[in-house]
Amino acid sequence: MQLVPTPFLEGIITVYQPEKGFRFGIDSVLLANFLSLKPKDLILEVGAGSGIISLIALKKFPQCKIFALELENLFVECLKRNVLGNKMEDKLFVIQGDIKTFPLKRGIFDVIFSNPPYFKSGAGRKSPYEIENIARRNEEFDLNEFLKNVSSLLKNRGKFFLVFTALRLAELIYFLKRHKLEPKLLRLVHSYPSSEAKLVLLSAIKNAREETRILPPLYIYDSPKGSYTEEIKKYLSKKCLSVS
Repeated sequence: MQLVPTPFLEGIITVYQPEKGFRFGIDSVLLANFLSLKPKDLILEVGAGSGIISLIALKKFPQCKIFALELENLFVECLKRNVLGNKMEDKLFVIQGDIKTFPLKRGIFDVIFSNPPYFKSGAGRKSPYEIENIARRNEEFDLNEFLKNVSSLLKNRGKFFLVFTALRLAELIYFLKRHKLEPKLLRLVHSYPSSEAKLVLLSAIKNAREETRILPPLYIYDSPKGSYTEEIKKYLSKKCLSVS
């Protein structure tokens, strides 16, 4: 399948991604802007896809370095193209593999982040593109097993960030706590004011005490058929690179 370049953040980033099928969406952009990273952190993205989240993160936090784990050959090719195309050879390091058989030592990462598949097998609309089904449906993905592996890769007090469907929030929190990943920050994402939450942005800390802060809701649009909110406009422009 052909890879095509997509300029992003007013041309600051160029993202090579499949011409058809799964392409990055607003959920990845939201997660990139939810991250909080430090220069000395050892950082891993799990299921990196084309690498859009890591690319934005490295522009926001230019002193950081990120390992990007991806299993699918097509997305690994995207990642490698994006590393070269954005001149990040010394910042973004591609690892092909699965979190279950991770090739590096466990218990070493300060931060892990991920935009994992949302839907259980048989749920949701199936795409005609198999690569999109792999990215959005968990045909071979088990949330419990995934979070067990995330926990094993994190250091004590390490942080985990993810974006996930709000429909499975109760299940998500249950499995996070089961694997000693304590939810610390939670922000619900709505299409527009008065609509139900569609996504959740969540950060957890390994072996932390119980205490969860619920942040103000995030709205994508200002009305059902309206424009992007000012916050989303910022996330889609180079203004998002200013870290407060």
